[in-house]
Amino acid sequence: MTDVATVAFYLGVIAYSAASTLFFLDLARAGTGLGTWGPRALSAGALFHAGHVVVASLLTRICPVETLHFALSFSGLMAVGAYLLLRRRLRIDALGALIAPLALTFLIGAQFVSESPGVDQALPRPLLVLHIAANVLGVGLFLLAGASGAFYVVEERRLKKKQLGLASRLPPLAALDKTAHRLLLAGFPLLTFGIVTGSLFIEQLSSMDASELLRSLLGYASWILLAIVLLLRRIVGWTGRRAAYGTLAGVGCVLLVVLVYIFRVSPG
Repeated sequence: MTDVATVAFYLGVIAYSAASTLFFLDLARAGTGLGTWGPRALSAGALFHAGHVVVASLLTRICPVETLHFALSFSGLMAVGAYLLLRRRLRIDALGALIAPLALTFLIGAQFVSESPGVDQALPRPLLVLHIAANVLGVGLFLLAGASGAFYVVEERRLKKKQLGLASRLPPLAALDKTAHRLLLAGFPLLTFGIVTGSLFIEQLSSMDASELLRSLLGYASWILLAIVLLLRRIVGWTGRRAAYGTLAGVGCVLLVVLVYIFRVSPG
């Protein structure tokens, strides 16, 4: 079983690396005919990635959402899954050029994170599992939303400068804006649930260490920023570049929360 997990891991790394290269070449060179191969390689990487998570969790007898080691890896897998489900419907194939390297980073990076629990295991287990699962799914959706926002900013700038070469091969701005919005709508309830349940686990602020306080502040900041983006879109029709920057700021805070977790539980 250990060998199976190891083989699945390396095959996932190879497939994600190949997908990253194929997506980049497809963007950089028009007419290469590589447009269909990137998603195929990414799909293969996701299958191997899922196989690695399942087999490794069975070996350690740990639910994939109960430790940061597995949860971090699983978040990258969720981002890939969301991309593969939405890419054709929303015409966002080019986002694979960012999603594939992110998935590769999360898959490899998780190997350097301690498998010890990142939260107090004395907490009620059902609520703990739901809390972490919501955060894992939310991070995966926000990664794709952040990728959409980043592509929007890059493409808009290139169009303004009339640099039409790469911009002509990127998704339409309207598609990127719609994708980011829909992913925020899907991920925000998960983030809200994570914030609410997480607040039940926090002791009095006076007894929190620096990392716990920073993590809490960043979590609330990300919730507030993304709530503002969604509200302004709804109330005053805030779309386009401003919404993209707001999305990037909120997603950036979410990723900072993940980094605080990593540095707190990683072996020294």
